[in-house]
Amino acid sequence: MKARAQAAIATPAARTSPPKASRTYLAGTVYEALRRDILEREFVPGEPLTEQELSRRYGVSRTPVREALAKLERDRLVHVVPKKGAFVRSISHDDVRELYQIREALEALAVRLAAPRFERGELQGFEARFRDIKARGAKATPADVRALGEEFHGVVLKRAGNTRLLEALEQIREQIRPVWTMAILAPRRVQGLVHEHLSIIDALKRPNARRAERLMAQHVRRVRDTIFRLLD
Repeated sequence: MKARAQAAIATPAARTSPPKASRTYLAGTVYEALRRDILEREFVPGEPLTEQELSRRYGVSRTPVREALAKLERDRLVHVVPKKGAFVRSISHDDVRELYQIREALEALAVRLAAPRFERGELQGFEARFRDIKARGAKATPADVRALGEEFHGVVLKRAGNTRLLEALEQIREQIRPVWTMAILAPRRVQGLVHEHLSIIDALKRPNARRAERLMAQHVRRVRDTIFRLLD
């Protein structure tokens, strides 16, 4: 993974006094690479993130690493402990509960706003793709339903037509992504997620916005409950 990480950093860190613009670019590039690696669980919750090791991993000096860690702490992906260093942030039961309470309300609102704006052909396309995953049975992979589920939720947000709502949900999704990925890997959850999305799509096709809103809230709660079981 080290080669991929270093490939993401196009500018070497050999310069002793890089211009401010260059330092800003490097810090932003390290931030994006480290953020991706944390979300993809190349670093596990609680793992220490030392400036020296990260400098070697991404091929830069410590200054852009330090700036990237500060930004990731503001994103609540990293926890910096004075005199001890930075660590990948662990998500507690309280974190999951609070974030999913907000997510449930916002996802339900999004599908309610989106309901009258969906085109029937668009919904039929998603329905066919989810049914294809369903037909594969045990051969269907978590990656399949994850990609299609993210695409569907993204289109729901686009159809909702509310930029502030989109920004709020994206922020919450980033914070829960490490444990949300775990939930997809739970036994029988692939087909469970397929069934939940097909039910939402069916309600949108009828169209029954109130039912779609209720089913979306139930879907979010089921994901939350799966995460709780895994954290236990």
